[in-house]
Amino acid sequence: MADASSAPALSRVCIYPGCERPALPPHPLGGPPSSFCDLEEHNALTAHQERVRLEREQAESKEVKRDG
Repeated sequence: MADASSAPALSRVCIYPGCERPALPPHPLGGPPSSFCDLEEHNALTAHQERVRLEREQAESKEVKRDG
């Protein structure tokens, strides 16, 4: 059985919509690894708000195309 510390590190990317920055490494004292990069504004709340905004924009553009 392989030790967790010997497993190759997977390159994780920030899950904020449109962000390609690497996610923060896990805290040295343990806990779950971060899903976001080091930008303070990239967090669960702002990511959700951005996804909602993008969905709304997409729905509005589809509506305009249908009406046009």
